[in-house]
Amino acid sequence: MNSPRRPAVWLDHFVVAIDDLDVGISAFEGLTGVRPAYGGAHPNLGTHNALVSLGRDRYLEILAPRPDAELHPMVQEVGEHKTLTPIFWALATDDIVELHRVVRAVGFAADEPSPGSRVTEDGETLSWSMFMMGDERPANAPFFIQWDPASRHPSTSAPAGCSLESFTVASVDNENLEWLLTAVGFTASVVSGPTRTVITLGTPRGAVAISD
Repeated sequence: MNSPRRPAVWLDHFVVAIDDLDVGISAFEGLTGVRPAYGGAHPNLGTHNALVSLGRDRYLEILAPRPDAELHPMVQEVGEHKTLTPIFWALATDDIVELHRVVRAVGFAADEPSPGSRVTEDGETLSWSMFMMGDERPANAPFFIQWDPASRHPSTSAPAGCSLESFTVASVDNENLEWLLTAVGFTASVVSGPTRTVITLGTPRGAVAISD
């Protein structure tokens, strides 16, 4: 039987959580000199976000609970953070179905790809498909996303001024995480240790590190 074709993957975005979106926007602006723009609400998650571009095809998302909304279990921890805290990172692909097959073929459990969307402040609907790793995923594993070709990538409309200088992911399961990343064809700085992500940005105020 032929092995699944390995589709292209690349870094898409980081998700940084905080319990209050306005506080997160102000905190990020204070650190970097760039004010994130409100992105929109996720109707099925109970969250909303603000975004900053990190250059072509990549961005940083500040995610917070919507007031009076019930959080989906997948993002329950979003409301637990009083300061900007990286909680997820995402790799994009040009073929989410084939990438899912690759991940399953090398022995990792993964949820089925599912659609997602949100409506921007100007009424535009952004759509995507994504899948998360299964419950026994390596600690600090990414999730995977494919943007609808008809949707503008958020990096093209989010405020500019920041760039990604580097990022490091620490994992108590670093060998399996490295195996996963190798299987999908992505290289990242992975170190052994308690789960942690360090994102270093180039900003108008110099290098800024955001970490948990």
